[in-house]
Order: sequence, then structure tokens, then C-alpha cells
Amino acid sequence: MKKFALFCLLLLAALATVHAAQSRETLNLDAANCRSLHIECGAGDLKVRGDDKLDRIEVSAVLDVKGISESEIPEFKKEHVTLTLERSGDQAKLVSRIESGFPLDHLFGGMNAHIDLEVRMPRRLHLAVDDGSGDSEIRLLDNGLALDDGSGDITLEEIGGGVRIVDGSGDMFLTGIKGKLDIEDGSGDIELNAAGGDVYVDDGSGDIAISQVLGSVEIDDGSGDIVIDGVDKDVTIGEAGSGGLKIRNVKGQVRK
Repeated sequence: MKKFALFCLLLLAALATVHAAQSRETLNLDAANCRSLHIECGAGDLKVRGDDKLDRIEVSAVLDVKGISESEIPEFKKEHVTLTLERSGDQAKLVSRIESGFPLDHLFGGMNAHIDLEVRMPRRLHLAVDDGSGDSEIRLLDNGLALDDGSGDITLEEIGGGVRIVDGSGDMFLTGIKGKLDIEDGSGDIELNAAGGDVYVDDGSGDIAISQVLGSVEIDDGSGDIVIDGVDKDVTIGEAGSGGLKIRNVKGQVRK
């Protein structure tokens, strides 16, 4: 017991000495001649918001590093951080990445780093996102979205055009998807409210709740409960694993 108490004291002392540092940076790009924005980001949260009065892409990036002091941030950024916003032809590209290889050389002083992004962009641009880890919130876009996400929760709100999501893990909260929606999901709950087109979900595990769809719904599911309420066209349950199934207020046919 005494050894355990001593270990706890040493642990608290070590944690108290761990440095943490932040750095904030802003990027801007004229998007007058752009048709799309491609975001490649690693660890960290991502927030994107469209604005129909905006003709620029504006990025606020916060680098957070545990294990170093404020004075070490410039060198860390130089050696390990890629943060760029550039245009090639009619495509803009934002890259936010912490390169592998920074030291994790001891238990309590090892580094842990991520970059949180807040992006404002014209609503008219198509958006493609390759995201590593962290929560993603994307709102108010008119020209479609392709999202490839490793882990973290996903929130989408008022997205026009088609939406394609490939997700590893994390919950999804989707509202006001105006076009076709195609989801390939590993694990995590899916909650969809109000979709203007057809919906297809290929799901590994997690509960699914879908309501107010103007098109058709097709689901292939591994495990988890499924609740569908309010579909104007057909509902097809191709594969249903373990979990309950409730289907209500479907104007078309229901196929299981």
C-alpha cells in the first residue's frame, strides 16, 4: 500500500511538471476563381462553415503541444508541422498535419500534439475532407461534400448537393442533407433528420435513427438498433444483424 501511495504521489508530481504550449495562426486565400476546397488534416478538431457572402477562404489554426514549453514552439513547428493553404487551378487545398517522428522518449515528458481548425468558406464551393482524428462539424454548404474520416464524431447541418461519408469510428449527427446521402460506416451511432434525396447506409455497428426522408432508404447493417420514421419512397433492409428494427410512416414499399 505504501509503495502504491508513493507511486501516486510521483505520478501527480510528474504530471504537474509536464509543459503545454499553444500557437495560433491564420491563413487566407482569395476563392473568386475556385470551384472546390480540399482539406487534408490529421489529429485535431475541424469546424467548417459556409457563408454565401464570402469570397475568401479563412482559416484559424491552433496548434496544441503537450510536452514542450512556449519557447520550443517555433522549432517544433519548423520541424514537425505542415500548415498550408494554396490554390492550383480552380481547386484550393488546405493541409494541416503534424509529421511523424517527433520524440516520445519518456513516459510523462513525451509529446502529444494536435491542430484544431476553424474554416470559413464560400457556400458555393464543393468540399472534400480527408480527416485523421478528432471531431468534425460542417455546416451551410451548397455544392456537396465528400468526407473521409478516421475517428471522431461528425456533425453535418444544412448541406446541399450529394454527400458521401466514409467513416472509421465515431457518432454521426446529420440534419438537413438536401441531396443524395451515401454512408459507409465502421462503428458508432448514426442520427439523420431531414434528407432531401435517397439515403444509403452500409454500417458495421451502432444504432441508426433516420427520420423525414424525401427519397428512398437502403440499409445494410451489422449490429445495432434501427429506427426509421417518415420516408416518402421505399425502404430496403438488405442485411440486418443483431438489434431491433422499427419502421414507421413509409409511403412506398418496405423490403426486408
